[in-house]
Amino acid sequence: MTSTTRSTEVWQARIGHELAAQLREDAELLGLKGRTDIVKAGLHLIHRRAAEERMARNVDDFYRDTEPPLPIGVLGAGETLDPSDEVPCASELDATP
Repeated sequence: MTSTTRSTEVWQARIGHELAAQLREDAELLGLKGRTDIVKAGLHLIHRRAAEERMARNVDDFYRDTEPPLPIGVLGAGETLDPSDEVPCASELDATP
C-alpha cells in the first residue's frame, strides 16, 4: 500500500513475526530507532545497490566485448611487481646499514 502527500510517500508491507523479531534485534544492533528507521535504511540499501548495478551496466555497455582496464595500482591475476617498482616500507627507510 502506498499513500502520498505532496512531499512524501508512505510505503507499507506485512511481514512475519519471526522476521519482525529479527529486524528489531538488527535495529538495536545498528542503532536504528523504530520501524520507520528500519524501513528507510532498507530502502536506502536497495537504492544504493541499484545505483551500483546501473554503474556496472554502464561500464559493460561502454567496454562492450573488451575487458575493462584495472584501476591504477591493481595487478592482474598472475602479475607480479618488478623489484625496481617496489616501495620500501617505513621501517626499511629508518634502518641504517
